[in-house]
Amino acid sequence: MKAIFSFLVVSAFSLSLFANDHAPAGVDAETSLRWLQNGNSRFTGAKLRSDGQSQGDVHRLSTGQKPHAIVLSCSDSRVPPEVVFDQKLGEIFVVRTAGEALGDNAIGSIEYAVEHLGSKLLVVMGHTSCGAVKAAHSTLNGSSLGTPALDGLVKDIQPRISQFKDKKPSKNFETESWANTEGVAKDLVTRSEMIRKKVESGDLRIVSSLYDLESGHVAFKTEPTLQMRIPASVDEPKKADKKAHDEHAHAEHGH
Repeated sequence: MKAIFSFLVVSAFSLSLFANDHAPAGVDAETSLRWLQNGNSRFTGAKLRSDGQSQGDVHRLSTGQKPHAIVLSCSDSRVPPEVVFDQKLGEIFVVRTAGEALGDNAIGSIEYAVEHLGSKLLVVMGHTSCGAVKAAHSTLNGSSLGTPALDGLVKDIQPRISQFKDKKPSKNFETESWANTEGVAKDLVTRSEMIRKKVESGDLRIVSSLYDLESGHVAFKTEPTLQMRIPASVDEPKKADKKAHDEHAHAEHGH
């Protein structure tokens, strides 16, 4: 009887801990977006950070994570978000699927980061010459890619680019890729009640973006062309010294 009572107490305590696992206070979306823009400017300018990847950082993050942004991007090996945004360990929560295709696993991963990690910015990043978008476009006539899994993948993408059926693709599939990326952002709001409520309450901002394979530049939907460059912000946080390089300081400096 004593053993049973102990088990019930421990179980109740564990459930209580999980129930109170609220998201920590995160970095505001505007600051987070600026950090990503600045990081991409460093990437294209070959001025990458050297901090944020030491054994000290590994140890510091072993007890938890508070990424300032979530990035949903394509699985393409040429578009790793941590590299193109020059972000280091523990700084962004990344979900990758071919063509940013949405499924329960991808949506659930994003919901977890929003609800439990405190991220207030979600960036959906497509890219030019996306193979998944090309495949979805080429099968708009109903043809198969050869396997149920691949057909299911493009089936998610096709409604977002259906307006381009029987039309000549744009250069590097840029227009089609933008349509897919912006469509994914809209679909996340309609397919996830939790994400929709966070957006409506102002606790989450979703931004669409497109990576240019030829230049390395990431354009956001507020930019008219991929050729625009975003200068590093003059108020970008400066590097903190080692003594002040705790978790909070690390989240603010060098982004």
